[in-house]
Amino acid sequence: MNAINPEMIVLAREARGYTQSELAELIGIKQGTLSKIEKGFQPPSDEVLMLLVDKLLYPVTFFEQRDNVYNPDLLYYRKRIVIKKKVLLKAEATMNIIRMNMERLLSSVELPDVNLPQWDVEEHGTPEDAARFVRQNWKMTKGKIENLTKVVEDNGIIVIPFDFGSEKMDGLSMYTKDGHPIIFINSKMPGDRQRLTLAHELAHLVMHLGRVISQERNVEHEAMRFAAELLVPEKEFINSVDGFDLQALANQKRYWLVSMGAILVRGKVLNLITENQYRYVWQQMAMLGYKTKEPAELTVAKEKASLIKEILEMHIHELGYSKEEISE
Repeated sequence: MNAINPEMIVLAREARGYTQSELAELIGIKQGTLSKIEKGFQPPSDEVLMLLVDKLLYPVTFFEQRDNVYNPDLLYYRKRIVIKKKVLLKAEATMNIIRMNMERLLSSVELPDVNLPQWDVEEHGTPEDAARFVRQNWKMTKGKIENLTKVVEDNGIIVIPFDFGSEKMDGLSMYTKDGHPIIFINSKMPGDRQRLTLAHELAHLVMHLGRVISQERNVEHEAMRFAAELLVPEKEFINSVDGFDLQALANQKRYWLVSMGAILVRGKVLNLITENQYRYVWQQMAMLGYKTKEPAELTVAKEKASLIKEILEMHIHELGYSKEEISE
């Protein structure tokens, strides 16, 4: 048996949602002992290792991996509001495990080169300019984007639907150690919100990740401006808008495939509606419950990510892997 990597014990514990004290109690050892094991001061005994395997539901080989478990340069969060630390640690650990597995899978397949335009807001122009640049670079047609997930994946960016364990966390952008971009999207969100989140995370990859950003800049606001222009381009929107009453918003949602609320905000940002009109329509939407759930008949279908499936199928059909080998 190979040496146990203590970082993998921490990763497994957090991925299963246990605190250090909770896991120590579960396997019947003192927390101080588990702390020393996790910090690498002492190796786990064979008995403790088997207990970890049993309670954390990972094989011994999982704990032997020597991967770089956590790299702060790999992660970028978008948190809508404060999330409990335990929930965040669980999500982060699970995503790191997926990222490590993706690195292994990607080492054996040849995907098309990643085409991810880079944009420096301070040097090149506004977030809206960045969105227009991406549309041009990716040769996207004018008007709505029928399937944003397909467009993103066609340019080599891996999209992973993911249960964050909290509706308060929409998405996360991450790079593998070899620089391959991954976007995690909350699988529990409705389709229109998933599209907005995907555009938002793409903005972070294009404008923010790997850059030194001054604290004065609001990167979340920049990403939202990028997402709005990418999904609802200003020129086409202005030419198509025919008012902002509820019926008009519904019609716009059917076309642009973003929420009625997002359409209303877009109109306000572009000065197509007065402050009083804006507040009045929001009040109407609130009274009808549309601020939390818009009409069912306007539901935007969730887009399906396919690149992961293609990578797995390549391993099975072209490289001759069995499902058991892929699982390992």
